Amino acid sequence: MDTPGQESETHSTTATIMATRRSYKINIPRITSQTIDGEVIIIDLQNGNYYSLTQAGAGVWSGIEDGRFSDEITDAVAAQYEGEPEVVKRSIEQFLETLLEEELIVVHESREIDDFAATLPTAAPNGLPRFSPPSLQKYTDMQDLLLLDPIHEVDETGWPMLKPAGD
Repeated sequence: MDTPGQESETHSTTATIMATRRSYKINIPRITSQTIDGEVIIIDLQNGNYYSLTQAGAGVWSGIEDGRFSDEITDAVAAQYEGEPEVVKRSIEQFLETLLEEELIVVHESREIDDFAATLPTAAPNGLPRFSPPSLQKYTDMQDLLLLDPIHEVDETGWPMLKPAGD
């Protein structure tokens, strides 16, 4: 309990937010991904693009894989970095929109929430890395190779029976 004139040492503040609470999921079977040494490698099997996520971006992807709501993802990422909560929140919202635009994820669940009280961390403890907005690195240099898949060029009987010309 605080005494008059003494500041609390709490590291969070409660804010009332009028928002839509959303969760996302990976756009399977179009998208496949693998995490290797903290880097997420994502391949779009429809267009042959591949992507790389590190640091906060990898944390966001992990939250999506776990089926978390966007506010839970934001809280988890904010707890790992030193930075202003509103900057973290805006950056993650923009990043999620980018993932949606690239069709790497789809909205899984969306609920309107009135007067949702979110606890936002204010100051990260010392020793945490500084927050850097997540970024999606997109690569198109291997599209032809990634789209070259003889298995898709077969008929109903499967490999190695090729589709007849004209099908």
